[in-house]
Amino acid sequence: MLKNNQNNCFIILKFFIKQYIYLYFMMVISRIYFLYRTFPKEIKIPKEIIYEGFKVGWIFDNSIIGSFTVITSLLFIIFYILNKKNYRVAKNIYIIPTSILFLIICSLSFGNVEYFREFGFNVNSSILNYFGDTNEIVATFFSGNDYNPITNLSIILILTIGFIKLTKKNLEKINLRFDFFGNLKTMVSILVIITLGVFSSRGGFSEAVLDWGRGYYSEYSYMNQFAINPIFSLGRSYYNLKKEQRKGRALERTFSIDELKYNIREIVKDQQAQYISDKNPLLRITDTKKNQENYNVVIVLMESFMSKYIGAQGAEIDLTPNFNKLAKEGVLFNNFYATGTRSNRGVASVTVSYPSPKVISVTKEFTAGQKAFYSLPKILKERGYETSFIYGGDAEFDNMAGFLKLNGVDNIIDEKNFSKDDKTIKWGVPDNKLFEKTIDYLNNLKKPFFATIFTLSNHAPYDIDSNYKLFKNNEFGELTNRLNAFHFADIALGEFIEKVKKQEWAKNTIFVFVADHGFKTDSNFDLNWENFKIPLLLWSPGNIFNPEIKDITSSQVDILPTVMGVLGGAYKNSSWGKNLFTVSQESSYAYIVQNNFYGVIKDNLLLIDGDGVKPKLVDMKKGEYLEEGDLLNKLHQVTRTYLELETYQLKNGTFAD
Repeated sequence: MLKNNQNNCFIILKFFIKQYIYLYFMMVISRIYFLYRTFPKEIKIPKEIIYEGFKVGWIFDNSIIGSFTVITSLLFIIFYILNKKNYRVAKNIYIIPTSILFLIICSLSFGNVEYFREFGFNVNSSILNYFGDTNEIVATFFSGNDYNPITNLSIILILTIGFIKLTKKNLEKINLRFDFFGNLKTMVSILVIITLGVFSSRGGFSEAVLDWGRGYYSEYSYMNQFAINPIFSLGRSYYNLKKEQRKGRALERTFSIDELKYNIREIVKDQQAQYISDKNPLLRITDTKKNQENYNVVIVLMESFMSKYIGAQGAEIDLTPNFNKLAKEGVLFNNFYATGTRSNRGVASVTVSYPSPKVISVTKEFTAGQKAFYSLPKILKERGYETSFIYGGDAEFDNMAGFLKLNGVDNIIDEKNFSKDDKTIKWGVPDNKLFEKTIDYLNNLKKPFFATIFTLSNHAPYDIDSNYKLFKNNEFGELTNRLNAFHFADIALGEFIEKVKKQEWAKNTIFVFVADHGFKTDSNFDLNWENFKIPLLLWSPGNIFNPEIKDITSSQVDILPTVMGVLGGAYKNSSWGKNLFTVSQESSYAYIVQNNFYGVIKDNLLLIDGDGVKPKLVDMKKGEYLEEGDLLNKLHQVTRTYLELETYQLKNGTFAD
């Protein structure tokens, strides 16, 4: 009996060791697949850094396997208790939930590869906001030219079947031959396994619990992302989100409220303003010292229309002949940035002049749904403007419709207002059809009017009409479809402009062309400024503007005060931006956010800050880090002011009155 009990300990230990090895094998396969699908061709990464990535990655993989082991050990105890009475039931109680858990881990490990290809970072808690939009998200993630979902599904299926077979085979060796409760060594072996699982899940035996910062082992941002297990990334980001929510957006503060008030007013430097609130330090009456004009205002929000492919901004691959031509007729802001990397961030910053929050977009933030911002449509509505938002997709996506209605938009036109024949792409209506309807719609509006037109053809899965494809031979690999869609967006824009010039109301209209955000490009830096750099173009067929190119550092929050500066008069606002026609280069900044990283751009410099990391200063022209000094400290102060005040205002609802 003693010999049997001793054998039992070894069989159980062997069982969990085999389970550990199989899980780690699956994760290594997913990492190799990750490298195969996402490795940046433009960046030379030394082999030793890649090997080190697997070593550092093991720490995170071990954490996930440790958590898996704790759960399966508890299930194993239930199995061992019940198997005396009914082995089949006991076996299913262990195998079914364990296999489901393995399937989830395996699916996330391989699904993360496509997520990373689209967004440039590992899956995190933000994906939970999109569970109600499954079709659109699947279309976005799996849009690469060379992507075949059968490959992913086959790998996941084969690995899961292999896990089930391995588990069944090893369970049969345990069965009923031994007395669990009668053997102290058997009980101890289970407790040892659980203990090891707990320590593995927390990152080892040190006092510090494993966090994502341990994955930042190199100067290559791609490899740092590679090292972090995607399940860990999702779990940790979700934990942090809930923690912040429980604590009411707790944030380690650098400045007092009075200091934040002083700092932000120094940053905005609105010389024409009379500040009227201590509760909201940005609430002010801005007097432009100009006569009020009632020009119509049309914002054309271009999906993913980033500077990297715009000829007027020096692109090597020029996809925008129509935009280039238009840029010569208006005011082009050449050093302009999106505040975030998602559409919901761009829509909010352009509409209400509020920076991109660190945690959740303003459009989906509960507190922001309780009261209205001093948005551009709200300000113009008070001047008698009719306000509209025109979109070829579902305006309910990302809670855009509700957010816009709350903030002064009267009319929402979306895919429901188009015929079925017009909906020829996954997300809804292509840009050419959107612009056709827009012309008819604007012709029938009372004047003056404000309208935002949000395009979507330049969005995954980039399913444009083949007749419009510029590149037909897959010259750019997985980028080919994206570049074709980008070029099509420019074609549709050119057709729209030609029709606009024929409308009488257009001569009295300010057109604002801007992107919602850019898209992922390869970089060694935690914040890649190329992903944020977008154009801003102000134009009017009525010659309201003198053509010029301005290089002042600016972002989407500057649109509201700039447009109001052109319209003239006095207006009440709480804008985080500046009038780009009056601001000095010295006081111009662009604040950008992506996941756990945030920073400020000033001229050719970028200050990168983030949770648990040391702030760093980057020379964007040279693509290299700079030494610490007074400038780093100054830009770090600006960054913390944006972050802390934005967080405080959303927590306390002080972004309005």
